[in-house]
Amino acid sequence: MKNSLDKFLAHSFPQFEMELKKEIRDSASLLTLPADTLMMDIGQKVEVIPLIVSGSVKVFREDEDDHELFMYYLGPGEACAITMICSAREGYSKIKAIPEEETTVIVVPITKLDLWMPKYKSWYYFVMDTYQDRFEELLKVVDGIAFHRMDERLIEYLEKNAEANQNPTVHKTHQRIAQELNSSREVITRLLKKLEQRGMVRVNRNQIELLS
Repeated sequence: MKNSLDKFLAHSFPQFEMELKKEIRDSASLLTLPADTLMMDIGQKVEVIPLIVSGSVKVFREDEDDHELFMYYLGPGEACAITMICSAREGYSKIKAIPEEETTVIVVPITKLDLWMPKYKSWYYFVMDTYQDRFEELLKVVDGIAFHRMDERLIEYLEKNAEANQNPTVHKTHQRIAQELNSSREVITRLLKKLEQRGMVRVNRNQIELLS
């Protein structure tokens, strides 16, 4: 496993100091999750920090009526800032996280978060950059809800999905997209038809191809 950890660290976290990588090898473990497996649930006690080394993870909020609000995607070289905040306080998760495809993560014990902050500059900057990047993503979500029309939110959602999966074709049902955008299937279907008429997407069964 250590050889695999070395390869993943070199590829996804090349900025980490050698001593930090050694500590990660000694204290962390590798975990591979199939697509659509629950990686983190709301209310779950946070005991580890998952560092993504392959695959893609969708992070979202969900209410008691199963209404979802998509927040952002995580890819190789990234971690979830909200999970880090909960980890630092030994608290409970405020988000759900589900892999969009088979995803491998380096699982770091929460005790290492604060311990490594003053010890390794690369870890300190990684944590700070993670907070900033995710905060900016959350601002975009708030702006989208407050200021953007649903068609603009839909296009942005499709673009983020395509970028996260490195594939211009988004494999999701209209109902699933509606859930993640906190809308209705009828609205999403109508907007996709309009976007298709404008030459921006091609809609097929359970998949939408971005054309521009």
